[in-house]
Amino acid sequence: MKFFKYLAVFPIFLFGFSLSINSGIENQKPYSVIELSDEREFECIEQILAYNTKRYACMLDDDGIVDIQDVDLALMDIRYKKEGDKLFIVVLPKTNSRLFNTSAKLHENEAVSLNKNQKSTKFSILIDPNLSEFDPKTPNGINFSPSFPDMLLPNIGALDFSKTPLEGMDSNDIDIYIGIKKSYDAHMYNKVISDTQTAIQRHQNSIFLGDFLLYRLRAMDKIFDTQNEYEGLQPSNIIDEGKAWMRRFTSDENYPEVLYMLARAYIKEAVLSDAKYMIDILMSEHKSSKFTSLATLEYADQLYKNGRSKEAVKLYEDILYFTDDLDVASRAALSLANSNIEKDSMQEAKKYVNKILDANANYFLNDRLKAMDLASQFLSQNMPDVAAKIYQILTDNSSKRDEHYEAALKNLGISLAKANQVQSAYEALTRYQDEYKYGEYTSEVESAKDALFFELNENNSTKLHEHYQALMSRYERGDIGVKALISELELNNSERKFQETLSYTDIIKDLNQTKGLALLGQAALELSKEAIRKNDCQSVINLIEHYDFNRLELAQFKLFDCYIRTARYKDGLNLASSHIYTNDMLDKTEWLVNLAHAAYLNQDYESSIKASNDALAVGSTTEHADPTPALFYRFYSLLKLDRFSEAMATLNATKDLRGYDFKLIEAYDELARYSFGKNDFANASIYAKKALDLQNGVRINTFTPSLNFIYAASSLKLDNVAQALDEAKYILTLKLKPEERSRALSLISDIYIQLKRNDLARLHLDECVSSNIKNSYTSLCEAQLWLIQ
Repeated sequence: MKFFKYLAVFPIFLFGFSLSINSGIENQKPYSVIELSDEREFECIEQILAYNTKRYACMLDDDGIVDIQDVDLALMDIRYKKEGDKLFIVVLPKTNSRLFNTSAKLHENEAVSLNKNQKSTKFSILIDPNLSEFDPKTPNGINFSPSFPDMLLPNIGALDFSKTPLEGMDSNDIDIYIGIKKSYDAHMYNKVISDTQTAIQRHQNSIFLGDFLLYRLRAMDKIFDTQNEYEGLQPSNIIDEGKAWMRRFTSDENYPEVLYMLARAYIKEAVLSDAKYMIDILMSEHKSSKFTSLATLEYADQLYKNGRSKEAVKLYEDILYFTDDLDVASRAALSLANSNIEKDSMQEAKKYVNKILDANANYFLNDRLKAMDLASQFLSQNMPDVAAKIYQILTDNSSKRDEHYEAALKNLGISLAKANQVQSAYEALTRYQDEYKYGEYTSEVESAKDALFFELNENNSTKLHEHYQALMSRYERGDIGVKALISELELNNSERKFQETLSYTDIIKDLNQTKGLALLGQAALELSKEAIRKNDCQSVINLIEHYDFNRLELAQFKLFDCYIRTARYKDGLNLASSHIYTNDMLDKTEWLVNLAHAAYLNQDYESSIKASNDALAVGSTTEHADPTPALFYRFYSLLKLDRFSEAMATLNATKDLRGYDFKLIEAYDELARYSFGKNDFANASIYAKKALDLQNGVRINTFTPSLNFIYAASSLKLDNVAQALDEAKYILTLKLKPEERSRALSLISDIYIQLKRNDLARLHLDECVSSNIKNSYTSLCEAQLWLIQ
């Protein structure tokens, strides 16, 4: 007779997770049923230990579950282990048992098959001495009835994550795994290396073998971030062990991470081609994985270090705009910001930093020291708004115990003050004084705080500035804020603080405020006048191109020079054209000369010749006028038009009028180049020699060695071999660039070959071809060397 008795004991209900044990008696033998359920899927596995004993391990999210005491019962022992954000529940049955996935609802299904899925929201463990613990074996013969229970596939027992049968396992592997994970999370990477090596040797068939190997790879990867070798291990060990891991665990969810670590190892080994191959695999097979983006960023960093900045920036941008992971996107944006900072493109850098601040501000907490340095750079470049945001994040997520907290708090107040955020600056600086009565920056903070407070009705200009800035910060684009902004600009201009006026350019242009735009133009005009007096042409042009003011108020001849010096040839041409009708004959002559110059630079050679002729005509009848510079532009333009005889006549006239000066050397240089290009080696030799002699006479080397090459090569073409040889020898005594030296070696070898001195030619050709820097001349040397073999 069967007797049933049920008793529910040990119910646990925590945050959606529940565990209950129901016990009873059947055939005078006790049995128990353990029910485990949660709102989210969790994992339970059955492990076959020595002598066919079993153990059940379930792993679920902790979610703040309170500490639970271990339980020892007649039919089973239950152990609880909390590690990080996971809770492990281990059931050790003392008699026959089975694990069932009971997530299926019987009332919703006509037939329920046995579910052996290891992930579910509900599991039951039956512990009963009457239970047949293993499925009956099918008779080993031909004449037997086929058995297809529930139409399930044949069962081979419990498997690990790599689908390898579990057998003869040591129950200590879970404790070792938890210890390794705990050491890794505590950044004890040396211990992880040691413990994983021991675990791999002792538990070769463990369900956690893949994790042991993975944590070993992770630990080596972290160690090699700061050092190149550890106890005989090198990045190449990551490559070898990572490949072994991938061959064994091809379906593991951590496969992309291992590819990422391999790519990093190849980068550390400077094998970028293999690193790129790993990334290609990630892109083709795991494109959406976070590790694909991380590997690409590592590769881009190395490209940037190797000087391939354009390729690196392209990869940074691809990751920034296509990844869904905020941390990865933030890293890419920060790399782009640093790249722009190196190029002094602070506005571009600011754009990328603001992307991080808007979407993932806490990313800066990953490396607080770098965040401090970044904020400091923006503060030093008069971008305190960006610096203040970074310092705010650091101070909000730090305490007095943290190393950089005091400096961050001080800089926050100063940045806010410079950004005209008066109230916030006051609060930050007051907070510093409250927390650090005798701090390192007490004096600096006190000065900054004092600068915030002035009486609002003060007529003192210094206090007026502070008043206007406070109103602008408080009311922003409201009527009062805009009025304060215009007043601030007027005060700046009256005090000749024009650069400070221009610092409000973006705001004024955004508001399209007419009076504000006029004040900006006034400040820009005054700064342009100052810059043009200092011959700071780049500043003049920048101001002209960004602000609207009357350019006629600037010194016009100097403005023309600035257009030419900054390659604004079209603007120079327009300016000269607008002045050639002046009634002042001296000015008219000079503007015609300028027009000839600008027309030549704009490649309008006919107009340049006409303007030159007009300048000569006007200048010849005007006392104190000097139209002779126009002769040079006429000469150059005629040469460009291949009107050689006219060009030579112009040059001779120039020499008669001006004598020998630097511009004549330039003309001879141009003439030598022109003649050499036309294969007129006689004239090339003559004018190259003249230019070199004039150059030596005034002790300059502006046209060396290019003219020397023309002279030597032309002499050789004219069979003046000795002359060519002397010049080639001289060239080799000069301090040359690698390509120039290769050219000189090739030239002197040609000369020696013509002199039938192949031995001397070979001597120079050997030096040429052995150069580490290859160019067209080294290739020519190789051909010459082959010819004289």
